[in-house]
Amino acid sequence: MGEAFVRIYKNIRDERIEAKRSGNKLKNETLKLAINGLTGNLQSEFSWVYDPKAVLRIRINGQLLLLMYAESIALAGGKIVQSNTDGLCYTINKSLIPKVNEVKDWWEKLTGLELEREEFERFYQYAINDYIGVKKGWSESKNPNLIKKKGMFIDEPQLGKGLAPLIIPEALNKYFVEDIDPEITIKSCNDILKFCTFQKVAKDFHVEYGGQEVRHINRYYMSTNGKRLMKYKLNGDVRERITNLCSDSAVTLYNTFDNKDISERHINYQYYIHEVYKIIDKLNCQQLSLWN
Repeated sequence: MGEAFVRIYKNIRDERIEAKRSGNKLKNETLKLAINGLTGNLQSEFSWVYDPKAVLRIRINGQLLLLMYAESIALAGGKIVQSNTDGLCYTINKSLIPKVNEVKDWWEKLTGLELEREEFERFYQYAINDYIGVKKGWSESKNPNLIKKKGMFIDEPQLGKGLAPLIIPEALNKYFVEDIDPEITIKSCNDILKFCTFQKVAKDFHVEYGGQEVRHINRYYMSTNGKRLMKYKLNGDVRERITNLCSDSAVTLYNTFDNKDISERHINYQYYIHEVYKIIDKLNCQQLSLWN
């Protein structure tokens, strides 16, 4: 595609890096999508940039170069905590930071690539893409922008990601970052939408709420005075493949907004508290062996 394509693509990348450094989150995330979309299109035979050889070069070389960097960090005295397709997380004694910086400079010169680095005061990881990191400087500033959340720890609505009870990641984040009891966070919340989730059921199933047939897409929250939300298939008059869509609690449908006070909703707080502690208990156990 020639020099013009490379120049324009590099300009978009540089603009995105500047947006990230300046804290322009919207611009950063938007341009990140534009940049990352190229590799997907390189492997699409319907795209005008289709080039499977190029995408294999990018991915295979990228992983080998990252592996080389991880090996070099380990040889410099670092302990690799995790690695993914485009980054590493490691711990290092402060006295060895100059040595790590030398490794970084050597790797960048060798590869022609530029690394971005983030330092964390604390880091809690449940899975490769489920973690919360408390960046350096948060203890002094309490700046919420210094909290990095991924996966199950994201506590704000995500476009195209469905609907999950946001009160659960909110309680997790406040517990790990601010040492606030999850029960306090959950029981003091007055926003019913933070307790809601939804289920979309395939058209070949029937859906019943308390014995009455309802729509195939339902928003609901877990409650102490609700009913069971079930799905099943009909084979003549026989019900088959009967499934309780929430086996741990009764639920209350919330398909229509209302102004009812939170105290009148009979929320099953114990359900949400239990879900939070299932994650806390696993992380607390693992963190003891991870950092010691």
